[in-house]
Amino acid sequence: MATLPNRHEIAPVSGDKVSILPGATEGYIQATFCILEEDHTLGNLLRWMLMKNPSVEFCGYSAPHPSEAKIHIRVQMYDGKSALDAMNEALDNLESMAGVILEKYNESLEQGDFDRIAEDEKYDFESVNQRLWAQKEAEGRGTEAEFLAEKRKQADAAGAAKDVQGKKGKAVKAER
Repeated sequence: MATLPNRHEIAPVSGDKVSILPGATEGYIQATFCILEEDHTLGNLLRWMLMKNPSVEFCGYSAPHPSEAKIHIRVQMYDGKSALDAMNEALDNLESMAGVILEKYNESLEQGDFDRIAEDEKYDFESVNQRLWAQKEAEGRGTEAEFLAEKRKQADAAGAAKDVQGKKGKAVKAER
């Protein structure tokens, strides 16, 4: 089966990355922005940052179609303020926030302040299951063998109950 190309790799890009769609009001009190080569990741972050601005009355975003690498962000302002100014401020704030996150991440890496995964430790189902059962047994909460025996006993009891119900149903049918 042929793999499909990433939609961001095949998106035609012409002009600026951000544009204002037709229908914006005078002074950009209400405007819809189109941002090319972006998706829900930036759309949701930008919507969140815009809504933190007390001058923003409404902000919402949409991805017009999954095969199109673009988002539309609608911004409506209070008191005749400019949605363009709010958008620029939100983008600046996001850039600052990303810088702080990157700085903190790099500091954490330098300090070694994180959990390391042993390279020989496996995370497949069987390996994890064995470690969990060993932990339960060490805590005195039972063994895997006891658990399986209890499950078999429950299954046998359920099967026996079905057999009894099945025989009763046949006997009733035979009497009619």
